[in-house]
Amino acid sequence: MATTPNDVPEAVPAYLPTPLPEARAFSWAELLTPTRRGLRELFSWLEAACEDGAHAAGSSAEHLSTSLLVSGARGSGKTTLLLSAVQALQDWKRFVSGPGGPEVAALSQTLERLERRILWLEPLDLEPVPSQANLLATLLVRVRAALDHPRHAKGARGESSRWASSILEEGAEETWGKLDHLIRDASFMWEDIPSTTDARVRAEQQIRASEIYANFQPRFADAMDDVARTLSMPRFGASGGDQVLLVLPIDNVDRSIEHLYNIVKLTRMVASPHLWFVLAAGHQEFQRFMERSFQKELIVSGQAGIGSLGQEETLAIARRQAATTLRRALPPSYRIALDPVGPDEAWHFPVDGQGEPLGKLLGRMKLPRGRRTESQVLDSFADLFDLEGRLTPHVARCYREALRTDGEEAREAAPHPDGPLLHHVGRLALTLPARTLQDLWHSVRREVLTSAAPAPGAGSSTAPEEGEAAVRVAMEMLRNAIDESDLPAWASEQMHHRILRHDDQGRVCMDLTGKPIRRSKRTSLHGVLQGPPRDSGGNGKGAHAWVLGTEVHLRRFHEVVLMLTDLEGSGREVSLPGNVAGWFMILHDVLMLFERPRVLSADVTPLEMSPELVVTVHELRADQARGEPFIQADFWWTLPSWSTFIEFAILTAQWRAFLVRFSKGFLTVSDGPDPALRARFIQAAWVENICSVAGLAMGRWDWGNAQQGAVRALQAPRLDAALESYEQQVRDTVAELVTRIREHGAGYDRMWTAQTWLRDTLLLQVLPEFALAPDARGLLRQPPGRARAGGGWDTLAKACRTQAPRLRAFRQQRVREAVNRSSAAESLRQALGSGGGRASDTYYDWLDTVVEAWFTVVDRDDDPLTEVLLGMTPRLDAASTEEHT
Repeated sequence: MATTPNDVPEAVPAYLPTPLPEARAFSWAELLTPTRRGLRELFSWLEAACEDGAHAAGSSAEHLSTSLLVSGARGSGKTTLLLSAVQALQDWKRFVSGPGGPEVAALSQTLERLERRILWLEPLDLEPVPSQANLLATLLVRVRAALDHPRHAKGARGESSRWASSILEEGAEETWGKLDHLIRDASFMWEDIPSTTDARVRAEQQIRASEIYANFQPRFADAMDDVARTLSMPRFGASGGDQVLLVLPIDNVDRSIEHLYNIVKLTRMVASPHLWFVLAAGHQEFQRFMERSFQKELIVSGQAGIGSLGQEETLAIARRQAATTLRRALPPSYRIALDPVGPDEAWHFPVDGQGEPLGKLLGRMKLPRGRRTESQVLDSFADLFDLEGRLTPHVARCYREALRTDGEEAREAAPHPDGPLLHHVGRLALTLPARTLQDLWHSVRREVLTSAAPAPGAGSSTAPEEGEAAVRVAMEMLRNAIDESDLPAWASEQMHHRILRHDDQGRVCMDLTGKPIRRSKRTSLHGVLQGPPRDSGGNGKGAHAWVLGTEVHLRRFHEVVLMLTDLEGSGREVSLPGNVAGWFMILHDVLMLFERPRVLSADVTPLEMSPELVVTVHELRADQARGEPFIQADFWWTLPSWSTFIEFAILTAQWRAFLVRFSKGFLTVSDGPDPALRARFIQAAWVENICSVAGLAMGRWDWGNAQQGAVRALQAPRLDAALESYEQQVRDTVAELVTRIREHGAGYDRMWTAQTWLRDTLLLQVLPEFALAPDARGLLRQPPGRARAGGGWDTLAKACRTQAPRLRAFRQQRVREAVNRSSAAESLRQALGSGGGRASDTYYDWLDTVVEAWFTVVDRDDDPLTEVLLGMTPRLDAASTEEHT
């Protein structure tokens, strides 16, 4: 569906609304891809029905399924498909006019074959039809009107004979007479016998209805054969047979339980190879309403169960009945699904060239600006969807390759080489039904034109803050997504009235106090780098503990799934649908970009968003840990605590491209560089990626070339020779970031977050918990005289020395958390039960024993943190050395 009003001239200073129809027919070139796909499938079905109609007509005892279901979400283009199909078969040359390739040529041939064989009856829209309407009579009247239309068209000039008078001139055995009898008999079959009439009269009516029903289907099949032959005569001649196929499109089938149940009843009652039904409804609503119909029938008949168990049994019976009925009336292969419009096509909407594309309009909407450093990089609303400006060309090419090669679904969703580089959140938000996409285009266009026109009060203290237009669009889309989703009532109410709020000045804000939303992470294993075997002879102190093996797991990030928890404490939880989650994250980022962020939370970081991309896995054997001596501890590589999803999206995109850039053999080859060297290279790249996102450029990770950077390390004949140079480049990058933090930091912003990560996490990154080999700490060992006094590296080294006791406590806590998350700890907790007292003491004694065993094994006789601090210090005198040792 593509609906675009006439564009407003640039000279017009204000936005002028244009009335739009709910749905209308479009030519092939104007249709969106999902509607095109559904139309091709519909025409293929109709062509097959025309070919098989003659064979099926000879077998009157065979009960046919002659219904197609066009299913899709609200606004997905079901009505547009029906209207466009009518237009295509009435004037197919005009429908396919315009340039086209083999696809259009094949479509033209199909429509040319169907043009004379398909007769569309007047569409039936069930939304305005009364619930007790006689649908059987409605169908027969439409067939009669289609049959009578050619007779009126061939009448003499000025003649306006009515159908009723023409029937009087026909014999009872003629086609019109057969239809007339069927219409009059329809009321006996369809409507209930009144209970207030005389018993004798009611009995006679019941007998009459039974007699009519006994021979109705053969009479209807015979009448339809005559109708097909009669309609075929002006098209194929007297000897043309019955080649015409009648199609009744029925829209909005899922608007009420009575309509849906009666339509299914109708299609089974009047099954004929010459009559097909094309139903338009949402499949989930169709299924659910059918279940409710049978449930209602069981309740009315008194067969429903009593109590909670009885209600569950009743619902189960209704579900089985609905599934059986739908499988008979609409088998799975008889369903045409209309998918949402893809995000890349949505970015270029409108496709007919009238007006600016959606992506360009998004680029004209400004984000909040202020002293906070995000606004220096993210300028337009489009920057929250498109990563093209945040990635270097080399990284962008590898990221596109990753999307194309990462499974069948990813290949279908991979962006076009000339299109935008939408990240995961942007793709969720822009995967929309056609009507919703149209609404988004108009909303963005309205805001762009309104903001461009001079408004009263502009420049005054009451003028709206820059970025409010983006907030309004994101808020409107999020609320619509919530309303049209399948979220339970409690979830939608909580989203609308608890999370989405207005402050005392009437501005939109997001309330995340109480942590109603948490993130469920979706990653998959990309490759494993196995470390060299360690000495299994213990630590020389008699402690019976060994590290049996160490691996670094590199993972691919796939998606973010947001889980909504009921704040009432009921324990209920539901995952947010993709479109709801997408616009939630977009709105969250816009609100976080204001000078005073409008996301309320009791925590410093409102929402935990860090994806797990790399993990170091250690297998520890601690014989003194009774009950569970074998422990597998996972140490996830920690990222900065950024406050927006877009920052994590940039980092994950760059890391995914990096995984594609170096070959799989880099991880698995046995005769290649030492695994410890490869682990050092991955660790250096990890730090450089984080620094690129944390810096002022927010991305733009430069891999270098054959002479420098990560590319040189990959292409060098010997990794060890090139690794020292690359690690020095990473150290220079860290020092430059520290300098920029010192120059541009403005309170709690991105610079502050980067500073916290450098101070609290960078040093721990090279310790045995995360590294594959002890020499990984060389990443932070600056050569003598390399770092200038007072520079960024010197500043970082002094801050780390000051924080040494705190870092040791952090390290201890991370080891404890990793052991506590292990499967061995979970098994022990289950074995001990949930009680307190001795069970808790036993568990914590085990935990303390394992943690102590870990440090005894990996630290041996020295303190790795002290060694790292010494290595980070550019110049240390004897007193400083003695102090820190």
